[in-house]
Amino acid sequence: MKSHIAVINGEQYWRSWFPEHEVIAVRLQDASWVLKEGTLWCITREAATPIGGVLWRVGAIRPDPRHRTVLDLIRLSGVPCVNPAAALARCHDRLAMLAEMREAGLPVIPFNAALGDEMVRRIARPAPFVVKVGNHHGGYGKALVRNDAEWSDLADLLFAANDYAVVEPFIDYRRDVRCLAIGDQFWAMAREGAGWKANVQTRKHQVIDPPPQLVDFTRRAREQLRADIVALDFLEAQDGQYLLLECNDTPGLSGFPESLRAALAGCLVHRMSQR
Repeated sequence: MKSHIAVINGEQYWRSWFPEHEVIAVRLQDASWVLKEGTLWCITREAATPIGGVLWRVGAIRPDPRHRTVLDLIRLSGVPCVNPAAALARCHDRLAMLAEMREAGLPVIPFNAALGDEMVRRIARPAPFVVKVGNHHGGYGKALVRNDAEWSDLADLLFAANDYAVVEPFIDYRRDVRCLAIGDQFWAMAREGAGWKANVQTRKHQVIDPPPQLVDFTRRAREQLRADIVALDFLEAQDGQYLLLECNDTPGLSGFPESLRAALAGCLVHRMSQR
């Protein structure tokens, strides 16, 4: 009997990469979950399905407490998941992810952070600097402050955000480089955006040979998280130094060779065979 693989918030093409299994597409926002007598069930409008494996492709949406609960249920059930549910939980929030990267000894961009009414005014730094609010993705919740007047107006708006804020120095960078690892395989991509925000409205991208230093950093991040797949986004400064923007535990694969999809699917199939 074929096992059911739940591809959560994933791309449509994943069915073709699991020919030996039944694949169901699940939107995390629309599904319910039950863990009963050791079996994990996913309930959608169409059916209630016992799950034998999970491909977690939830990215670029703001985390909800329910999402973390689903990860905990997957972990408790023992159902194989890629990435492992424990690894995904460690990067559930941006601050948690940055803490993991610092513990791994990676060159995280220095930042100040604040939580609480009026606290954001305490973390300003000499302009220009970048402000990031909460755990948004895709360029949302981010602003470039060029002078004191802009900061005064923005700080007033942040008071109403009811979320934590982070302030980073603005990096005049040569290029934005993503280094992606699946197991011990590594790929890299150089990208050019339309504005100052890295990896937003990408105009050009090119797969490149992974710089050895970034391979080392990315391997350390994967080992820190005990993950199957990670992608680290770096800015290469004008002096050639690499600074880490973030680690993605559910990275997009667009623009990379199709061999990545086979490698990622193989990780889950292997985990399911070992259960």
